Amino acid sequence: MLRRCLLLIAILVVCVPSASAAVVHGTTYEWSTFEALENTIVLVNSTPPQKLVASSGSYAFDLPEGSYRIRAEYYRGNLLEYCAEEEITIVGEGDFVLDLLMFPPIEEAYLYEDINFSEDLFDYEEFPEGEEDSTVLLYATGILSVLAIVSALFLWKRGKKGDGKGGTDGMDGKEDYGYEPVEPEPEAPEESEEPGELEELEHGDAESAIPSDLQEMLSIIREHEGRITQKDLRLLLNCSEAKASLMVTDLEDRGLVKKVKRGRGNVIILTDL
Repeated sequence: MLRRCLLLIAILVVCVPSASAAVVHGTTYEWSTFEALENTIVLVNSTPPQKLVASSGSYAFDLPEGSYRIRAEYYRGNLLEYCAEEEITIVGEGDFVLDLLMFPPIEEAYLYEDINFSEDLFDYEEFPEGEEDSTVLLYATGILSVLAIVSALFLWKRGKKGDGKGGTDGMDGKEDYGYEPVEPEPEAPEESEEPGELEELEHGDAESAIPSDLQEMLSIIREHEGRITQKDLRLLLNCSEAKASLMVTDLEDRGLVKKVKRGRGNVIILTDL
């Protein structure tokens, strides 16, 4: 009887951990090409910690129930070129898929740190998407209202001037608002023997047509190798978060930059890299 009890206890000790274990697996991808990154180092803060080298970009860990942080790093030589970090909570057994999108190590210093509200309360404010849309709509409504008032005043003054000169054209007393010149059609650009030269001219014309404050923002992004966080960009421009967000949206609509969500902020990237 004693032997049977000991055997039952041994079976329970061996089987219980394996019954609650799960497999977490996935693939590490490069953020811009979405291709698997080979020879990526993947770590998990289990007990004890686990670490492996994903030679083909794919990894797998056996983990019991709990919450874990999985981090992946890709080095070129001794230089960290891409990294990613995600959290996962395992409940029960089974397969859990967690693919990691690898980004350059931008804003690593403050991406995962806690926000100090005493320092950032009046310096930094991240508008939710709904509030950004409301702000843009408010600006647009104000501009349209001003244009409508200016147009009405202009037409009223022209009509009053025509009345002072007896300004009727003899057709049922209708007012003559003058001649409206027809704008000439834009001339087609001369064809260039070099396709690259034509693209460069078109790109230069597109940038020369944007306002000076947006050109300044583009210059700052280029000085930082075409990638910069929205927070750093706003600090360098010395403007409010609302204005910086509107300017980034304007450049994004023009196709000059793209905005990538990264943690609690955004990374602004030039599209002509």
